[in-house]
Amino acid sequence: MINEFGYCSLDYGVAYSRDSGVITCRATNKYGTDHTSATLIVKDEKSLVEESQLPEGKRGLQRIEELERMAHEGALPAVALDQKEKQKPEIVLVPEPARVFEGETARFRCRVTGYPMPKVNWYLNGQLIRKSKRFRLRYDGIYYLDIVDYVTSDDSASIMVKAVNIAGETSSHAFLLVQDDEGEYVFYAGEKKTSGKLIVAG
Repeated sequence: MINEFGYCSLDYGVAYSRDSGVITCRATNKYGTDHTSATLIVKDEKSLVEESQLPEGKRGLQRIEELERMAHEGALPAVALDQKEKQKPEIVLVPEPARVFEGETARFRCRVTGYPMPKVNWYLNGQLIRKSKRFRLRYDGIYYLDIVDYVTSDDSASIMVKAVNIAGETSSHAFLLVQDDEGEYVFYAGEKKTSGKLIVAG
């Protein structure tokens, strides 16, 4: 419905035969009322199917959503798993080292393939990262890890992403380097902590 500068209109984005009828526009103010009417006739298009074509209608849709959720969690039942050849996880987009200044957000991302869909976890210096205000985990076909809330040089670390399913597992590492105002950075290589000047070539 549009009403602007004395012009009014009623728009149907999609009309069905059940919308057929008399449409009345009525205008009213303190001096009186006026109205006009028009007839809307929507012809039934036999080729247009409004009902769900999924098995068992709505229950079928709920079942499909449930299977998609289980696949994302790596917990599909054995009957479903047998319908496709198992494939061990592979990280086809590896996380890259992140170099940030103190106070910035550090982002890592990766893309993983495999069947059934692998379960993916991120680790910071060997410790499992869980979703929180400071560690933001997101998936939209690519897995993201954002480390936020005022990153400091003490946060420099080794980041690992690990993907696991019943066919196998794989992992990839990247460094988080946080630079302070003096150009110093600190990072971990395994259990060893190293610090020094950050030199940018070019």
